[in-house]
Amino acid sequence: MAWSDGLEEGTQAYEIASSPNQHVRVIAGPGTGKSFAMKRRVARLLENGIEPSAILPVTFTRVAAEDLHRELVCMQVPRCEELVGKTLHSLALRTLMRHHVLAATGRTPRALNNFEIKPLEADLAVNHGGVIEVRKKIKAYESAWARLQRDEPGYVQSAEEADFERDLTAWLRFHRAMIIGEVIPQLHTYLATNPAAQERTEYSHILVDEYQDLNKAEQGVIDLLSDNAEVCIVGDDDQSIYSFKHAHPEGIIDWVATHNNADDLSLEDCRRCPIQVVDMANALIAHNVNRPVNRVLAPMEQNGAGTVSIVQYHTLNAEILGVLNTIAELIDQGVHPGDIVILAQRGVIGTPIYEGLVERDIPVRSYYAQSELDAEGTQFRFALLKLFVNREDRVALRWVLGRDSNNWRTNSYRRLRQYCDTNEATPWETLVQIETGDLNIPYTNTLVQRFTAVRNEIHQLENLVADNGITPVIDALFPDGDPAVRDIRALALETLAANDEDDRVSFLRELTSAIARPEIPTEIEEVRIMSLHKSKGLSAPVTIIAGCIEGLLPQEPKANLPLAIREAILEEQRRLFYVGITRVKASPAEGKPGTLILTYSQQMPLATAMGAGISPASINYGEANLLASRFIREMGQAAPAPIAG
Repeated sequence: MAWSDGLEEGTQAYEIASSPNQHVRVIAGPGTGKSFAMKRRVARLLENGIEPSAILPVTFTRVAAEDLHRELVCMQVPRCEELVGKTLHSLALRTLMRHHVLAATGRTPRALNNFEIKPLEADLAVNHGGVIEVRKKIKAYESAWARLQRDEPGYVQSAEEADFERDLTAWLRFHRAMIIGEVIPQLHTYLATNPAAQERTEYSHILVDEYQDLNKAEQGVIDLLSDNAEVCIVGDDDQSIYSFKHAHPEGIIDWVATHNNADDLSLEDCRRCPIQVVDMANALIAHNVNRPVNRVLAPMEQNGAGTVSIVQYHTLNAEILGVLNTIAELIDQGVHPGDIVILAQRGVIGTPIYEGLVERDIPVRSYYAQSELDAEGTQFRFALLKLFVNREDRVALRWVLGRDSNNWRTNSYRRLRQYCDTNEATPWETLVQIETGDLNIPYTNTLVQRFTAVRNEIHQLENLVADNGITPVIDALFPDGDPAVRDIRALALETLAANDEDDRVSFLRELTSAIARPEIPTEIEEVRIMSLHKSKGLSAPVTIIAGCIEGLLPQEPKANLPLAIREAILEEQRRLFYVGITRVKASPAEGKPGTLILTYSQQMPLATAMGAGISPASINYGEANLLASRFIREMGQAAPAPIAG
């Protein structure tokens, strides 16, 4: 199949696939077929004899990369099996692991999980104003790197900032680790300071999806990889929803102005959503005033009107029951569970729905696995897994040594670290020596006791392996039937199935990545439940958004923030809701009209609301009174009138 088969010359998709310009920007609204156009562009390059290794498709998720590969295989594009799509984060980690890059940077790209930052905070708190102040300084450090503030004219680092950065970097170097926010900036620094680096000319063609979701450092990396490359970026500033990751939507807005003679192309025809949803989405996003261009999605008649309902329930429990009953009815009517996706921003809404579906024996899959690592018991099991894979994982060891202590045994650990620094020893080796009596470091008895207990647990895990691979280790750490580790167990088993049982390092690397950014499988058999942020990039014939209340969608910005920042926060949350409602996919010819259901409740227990960070409209005898999200009314006359559930 040729790259141009089925493409009509002069259409938007044809122009995107065929443009020979060195710089191409594509603004593509939700459901407008950007993936289709990008695949045809890659197919053209391969058919024209471009080496697959010289093409870099940068995708938002691994599944998107796999989807690109699968589609090209189906098109029988020559040498497509050699093409490897990558997420920018995985590309950065892989590049930073190269020996010459490790030598140049002096850093180890082992990223910290969120829970592993706590002992770091405790260790730095003594000299830097306490834990709360350290957290603020870490955020400022990450933000400065992600936004490339150091490259701005006139940037001056204060003495206090320099002292903190020195101590933070020393801790990370000793523990052979990086904060997750450092990975891309470290690659950026390497590329920027090594203009002759082979990586800067490794690719002749670069294609980037969801460009608006990249931060400034990530966008800078793309530029630094593009010394000899043709670059095509695709995205939509109306779908920028990752400010908490320092996303830089200005990058796609200004891209044509900063890249000479670039092609500026667009896709507006919404091929995914039913007509009513397109009209609702247009009305909603029009309330954002800070839009460079007031673009409008164009509905397509063949998608039909669709089915939309907005339902208010009296209580949260009634809302959960209503959602469960709706799903059961849909399945009874012949809707496949894999055609249903539930979006809920908080576990207090999503988890009971998940549990209810499990009780009803309805196939369901949760994408809240990362939240399981909020539990201290699961954190300990995960740390044990890391030490089982690598005894010299200094971050995991630091965490287990400090566990169950208010100050993470900072003073004792400082003595251990000082000895290791002075004698070029590792913490594990040193603790073994103390344990056996070959070495004495004063005031470290508690550390040694903790170490002995951990070493015994790891020894027991090793005894489980024998000839059975590491499946028994997963069974021991994340037992079947334990609800506290249900999701992480499922991810571990899936990851193991895709890796060699004997390759512990690869297994742990892939599992850690899967927890940080769960992937949506290509063959879907279950109802899926996740946050709106995680829904980016997927679609479903039936989309249910639960918890459409003020204080959650949108959350209330802090009152002490400047008005402009508060408005920017509100506009991003409106974009998030825009992304959510445009996940619904219409396929009338297949009997799937495209169904969108929005639900919300009038009340929930005050403790539930406060625990989930939901701001109630008012409080009455332990009950939080709730209001419908303003986004409901902002969808205008295109939206149906709400009904009582």
